[in-house]
Amino acid sequence: MNLNKALWEKGDFTQIAATMRESGEKLVVKLGITKGLKVLDLGCGDGTTAIPEARIGAEVTGVDLAANLVEAGNTRAKTEGLTQCKFCEGDATDLHELKDNYFDLVVSIFGAMFAPKTFDVAKEMVRVTRPGGKIVMGNWIPGDPTLVAQITIRIMAFMLTCLSHRN
Repeated sequence: MNLNKALWEKGDFTQIAATMRESGEKLVVKLGITKGLKVLDLGCGDGTTAIPEARIGAEVTGVDLAANLVEAGNTRAKTEGLTQCKFCEGDATDLHELKDNYFDLVVSIFGAMFAPKTFDVAKEMVRVTRPGGKIVMGNWIPGDPTLVAQITIRIMAFMLTCLSHRN
């Protein structure tokens, strides 16, 4: 059993993600995304940044570990008619289904940082990014005193405790 996957599939993270939509849209504007840009949104959830990237006209592939979030992202993209935006289930530490040197931009906002093997994630991000492409990450830092970080840390610890008691 993949505990990280089980954690993110527990409950309905889309409710929390909904509170981050505006900040996701503002971030995407600052990334300088243009029509036709090939973007990988890693740890995409239900599309907080992937959907706004596609609205601009980027060709977006969202990858997330949680099947329920992938399904929610694909539903959002379909509802908005964003045919150049697709969400796939996958592990950030092993993106073997994605081509080398393919993406112009790889984005991971509060996604890849939760992977247990961060060096493997970094290696995969570099592998799928074309020469001259960019990688943009948003990560909390160890000991981050912000309220959101502290709440998330406590929620994740609680959920992992619950999961470990179930098995």
